[in-house]
Amino acid sequence: MTKLKKILVPLDGSANSIRGLDQAVEIAKGSNAIITGLYVFHLPLAAGIKLTKKMDDDAEKKAVKAIGPALNRAEKAGVTFKYETGGGHTGSEIIKHANKGKFDMIVIGARGQGGVKEAFLGSTSNYVMHKSKIPILIVK
Repeated sequence: MTKLKKILVPLDGSANSIRGLDQAVEIAKGSNAIITGLYVFHLPLAAGIKLTKKMDDDAEKKAVKAIGPALNRAEKAGVTFKYETGGGHTGSEIIKHANKGKFDMIVIGARGQGGVKEAFLGSTSNYVMHKSKIPILIVK
């Protein structure tokens, strides 16, 4: 395996995404890699809906809530942490950022939903696992 320099960690503020971050921090400490936290804004599905100021402010608050604690955890561990944001379908945005940023690995926290429910609903980690061209670590 090549030396890891850049790790992408999708963050949504959940305990699952923090577990993914914690695992990425451990990997980064061992390889001196830089972690980039990615928060994806959920945009309205209907075309033509304009983002209102309130929608924009709410999205910004959610991003800060997801990224702030992650930044603190990484810094406490002595790991370099950057962050990016994107908007749209979460799985597609993760793949887009991974390719564009030439990341070596994606570390993503899984919701831990299994079986029938996941088969029908799908999941972001499942989507990313199937679409990524780079190694992925899914943390449960």
